[in-house]
Amino acid sequence: MFVTEIFHSIQGESTFAGIPTTFLRFAKCNLRCVWCDTPHSFGAGTPMTREELRMAVKEGGLSHVCLTGGEPLLQPDLPDLAQELLDEGYTVSVETGGHMDISGLPDGVHRICDIKTPGAFDNSCDFSDEMFVNTEFCEENLKHLNSEDEVKFVVAHVQELPWVREVIQRYELHKRVKAVHISPVHGAIDLEELARWIVDHQVPARMSLQLHKYVFGEDAVGV
Repeated sequence: MFVTEIFHSIQGESTFAGIPTTFLRFAKCNLRCVWCDTPHSFGAGTPMTREELRMAVKEGGLSHVCLTGGEPLLQPDLPDLAQELLDEGYTVSVETGGHMDISGLPDGVHRICDIKTPGAFDNSCDFSDEMFVNTEFCEENLKHLNSEDEVKFVVAHVQELPWVREVIQRYELHKRVKAVHISPVHGAIDLEELARWIVDHQVPARMSLQLHKYVFGEDAVGV
């Protein structure tokens, strides 16, 4: 398996926000989101065995492990590693871009899946309500989600919000998963405007800020 970094910190996102966590950040990603805040994970990474990774987790002494990236599901051994960590008593979450098949992950893993908005790949798009082109690659994954999983929409423009609301309602995501997150790109959107929009339009989702960026700084790596 190829790893960019291993670190111990608080989880900054999802319903696990604030919980002490060991992060295994895997190398490589086959997407290029315009707002990506971890481009340092695009490289080849350092090869490590599953045993070495489990030892690093054990040395950290924390009960929650987050497998992230990059895109962690590009690592063929990831399901086996996740199962081994579960067997050792850890709480395991996987943060994925949502475009890779999640069905191979073992029961007990908390899957946190992005649903990419039209603006994720094109800052110049018009964010039309009819633009569902970017849900097509994750639709197959939606049927595998369960009540312990979470979905996340990262938004960089308020014009994306009607699209997000429509996707949530179309697929009844709020009825099927533990949490639906609307996560603003750090510093890109007026937070009061976003909060008011969610309330005024009765969106069944939670506004989720990247806690680690407020604690450690916007550009901090390995936190």
